[in-house]
Order: sequence, then C-alpha cells, then structure tokens
Amino acid sequence: MSLSGGRRRQSFWGQGLMGLALLLAACSPRGPAPARLEQVLRSSWQSYVEHFIAPEGRVMIPERGGGTISEAQAYALLRAVWAGDEAAFARIFRWTRENLSRSGTHGDRLLAWEWGRKDGGAWGVLDNNTAADGDLDYALALCLAARRGWRGPPGLPGYGEEARAVAGDILKLETAALANGELLLTPGNWHEGEPPFLTNPSYFSPAAYVLLGKINTNRDWPRLRASTYALLGRLAGGLGSRPGVGLFPDWCRVDVDGDPGPAPGRDTNFGWEAVRLPFRVALDALWFKNEQAARLLKDKFLPFFRQEWQAKGRLAAVYRLDGTEAADYESPVLYAGVLAAALAARDGEFAGHLARKILTFYQEKDGRAFFVSPDNYYADNWAWLGLALYAGWVRP
Repeated sequence: MSLSGGRRRQSFWGQGLMGLALLLAACSPRGPAPARLEQVLRSSWQSYVEHFIAPEGRVMIPERGGGTISEAQAYALLRAVWAGDEAAFARIFRWTRENLSRSGTHGDRLLAWEWGRKDGGAWGVLDNNTAADGDLDYALALCLAARRGWRGPPGLPGYGEEARAVAGDILKLETAALANGELLLTPGNWHEGEPPFLTNPSYFSPAAYVLLGKINTNRDWPRLRASTYALLGRLAGGLGSRPGVGLFPDWCRVDVDGDPGPAPGRDTNFGWEAVRLPFRVALDALWFKNEQAARLLKDKFLPFFRQEWQAKGRLAAVYRLDGTEAADYESPVLYAGVLAAALAARDGEFAGHLARKILTFYQEKDGRAFFVSPDNYYADNWAWLGLALYAGWVRP
C-alpha cells in the first residue's frame, strides 16, 4: 500500500532524530545508529501496513483467524500517527468507526472489543463489550491526529470531536469510584457494580489522561491520573501478602479502600500485559515532565532490571512479582517496556543496550520486515513502539 498524505501531512521520512528520548539516547555509544533506526522503523511499518492491514483499514490478526480487536485498531492508529502516515490513519479510522463503534447500538462512542467470523460464516462484531485499553489508545490516537491538524474522512466526525466523545464515555462507563475518593480505571463497561474491582494495570495511561483532559474538561481526568499513581505506588511493593521487587501484575483486584490483592483465576505475573505499563507511564514523564512518573520508574521499577541486566546480560520475557523468571526466553515486548522506563529515568546507556536488543529480533525475509516472526502481531507492535520512542517519533 502506498503512503500518501493530505495537505498537512507530516513527513513520514523525517520524524527521526527528534525529541527528548533521542537526545537522551544519543548520549550513549551503546545505542543503534540513528540511520539504522530510521530504516527499521520505516520498513517494518510499511510491511505491517501491507501484510496486517486490509485495504479497507481492518487489522487482520492471524491467531484470530483474520479477525480483529479494538486494541489492534488502536495500535495501528497510534503507529500511523507517529509514522506520519495520514492516509493509513484515515483508512483505519473509517473502518473502526463504521464497524466497532457502539454509537449505533448502545448510544456511546466506545468500541466493541472483538470482530471476526461468526458461526454462520458472516463477519461482524462478536462481543459488544468494551476494553478500556483499546478505547484509551483509540481516543489518544484521535487526539494526536487532531493536534497535527489532520482532517477526518468525509461523512465521519472530525478526529477531535470523536476523541472528545470517546473520552467522556470512558469516564462514564469504564471507571469506578472508591470509598477513599480515588477513581479506578476498570477493564471495560462490564466491570463489577461494587468492590472488589477487577483491574488490569497495563491499561492505565496517565499521559493520555492529560491530553484527553484538554479536550474533555471533566475534573475526573486529573483525579484519575492522581489515583493511578497512588495505586501503582502500592502495587510496586507487592500484591496482598506477597512482597514484590517493583514489578506490576497483569491483573489484580482492588478493594473499597484502594488496596490491591490477587485476582483469582487471573495471571498476576509481570507478564505479557503488564509489560506495557512502563511504556504508558514513561510517556507521562517524557511528555509532561511528571516527576511522580519518573520516580516510580527510576526508584521502584528499574532497579530490578538493571540488576538483572548486570548479572545476566539479558532479561526474561516474563517475571513473577518476586523477581524470579517465569519464562526461559527473551521477548522484544519486555525490552520495549524496560527501554521506556530507562528513558524516563534518563538512563541513556541502559536504553541504548535495550534498543540494540530489540533490533536483534528484527528480520527482513521474503519481502517482509518484522520482529520475531512474520505473523507475530503483538511483538511487532510493541517492538516498533519501543524503537519509535527511542528514536523520538513518539510525540504528543
């Protein structure tokens, strides 16, 4: 698919070598060469567009039989805006708005989380419930596009208008108030009516709360941001009676007083979901100079991984909260999250090591450019996001 743009399209080729993240990384001789980063980011995005995104704008996930989820559409929108690919962004938005938006079925602007082939063979929404991470990333991507002056496709709401409406519905349908006055982001509209509330910390996106609060001026956005850091501070010490080493669980339950504990039947490792959290928190430190975010990552989260790196020269893909390895292999997804934390902590040398590690997973084969394997949708997204942050492409 070609990369064409509109009147205000940002240059796809000229976004590297920008921003605080790259300035920090450039101080270290350990990081990859900027030209190499540019080439990998350009090639892997083009390949993703060609092989994962249908012409109409739907992300086709191989392990879901070619179906998609709201998370996947939102990741594609974020990558498109940070790659400066306005045409791809418009295509992805049109399909998402026309096929996943609950505006015509439930009266809100959140997204149905799952779309695919039904039992009878027809394609459509499989589950109308929402996923808060997909909704937040969707709203953030729309907000970022509006900030760049991009125009929405004809016949659809403008990007800023849609972001504002989605933001309001996130607060209305995907949060819960606690007795201590804190506000909790829940996994979706299907959350419990009373505590304890199931939650997924990797959905927390404090930098998005800042930007969405600028277009949807509800006082609950600052409240949600402050509550997020209060809960993350408690989680960094462990889960329930189990002490920790500064890592965060994939899932937990939060009681009426805001105290987290294990979630029966759910994974509580620092696993495939939780590895996204440091990236989201790092954006708050890098974009908005939030010292609370920087301290959380520098003082609580990062020391364990620095120690692991110094001792072993590698990091495992998954860890238990006590710091023991729960996998015997590496993953660029975890490296991307730790890289983001290192940038937020102004540790350019460690970030450079991690960027080089992510590049070891990159391949060009049979006309495709990818991370780990050609069909690994999740690794491809998070490896790209980690390198894009390092290269300075990930800007508000």
